[in-house]
Amino acid sequence: MNTVEKIYMDNPGRPRFPYSRTRDTISLIGELHRIKAHGKPGIIKEFKRRSPSGFLNDRYPSVHDYFRSKIDARTAGMSILTEPDYFNGSYEDLSICQEFNLPILDKDFISTPVMVENAYNAGSDAILLIMDFLPPHAVEELACTARNYGMEVLIEFHDLRFLSEIEPMDGVVYGYNRRDLRSLRMDPQDRVVNDYLREHHVDIILESGLDSSLLNSAELSAFAGFLIGTSVLTG
Repeated sequence: MNTVEKIYMDNPGRPRFPYSRTRDTISLIGELHRIKAHGKPGIIKEFKRRSPSGFLNDRYPSVHDYFRSKIDARTAGMSILTEPDYFNGSYEDLSICQEFNLPILDKDFISTPVMVENAYNAGSDAILLIMDFLPPHAVEELACTARNYGMEVLIEFHDLRFLSEIEPMDGVVYGYNRRDLRSLRMDPQDRVVNDYLREHHVDIILESGLDSSLLNSAELSAFAGFLIGTSVLTG
């Protein structure tokens, strides 16, 4: 059993977040479209404290100070790791960032309705669902629950076989993760997905292991946006 599978197995024991959000939801998809209309894909900037792949954030202990220094005109939203055991994340980190009035993605391994409710109450505007680990009926049901709360959904995949299953849906943006979460190794097939996007009208963002040269690459311009974390936290 790999790390991500262990996280999913432990999810039913996650407690409820005891507080309520302080603002209405903000559309992440709308921000991605707005920035893309100006010529370049928008960027979702991520905050995490550590990761099982070996990353340790010892530069930005404060999530508030981190985003205050990193938000710019190309920032479409904030992605915040909330998984506690392997990423040292917390819903408190997410809740604090509501004051920036940018869309917030709860970057967690969501698999239960309670986790969707927690994401909403903590202030999230979008949740993450991972096709490589969740059965199709769970993705559909959790996405429906999120939309009932007024949130959007980032449906992520790494296995390119899922390309044949995705279709445009209201309140949904897809994400191609360049990292194989089963092995935690990078296995990028960016250009395959980019070529797919040139022929299909669906929003897909590119995730993991991105640096500034890729963010400005014309070869990846068909993506709706980019999600970056470690390169910003260490840069």
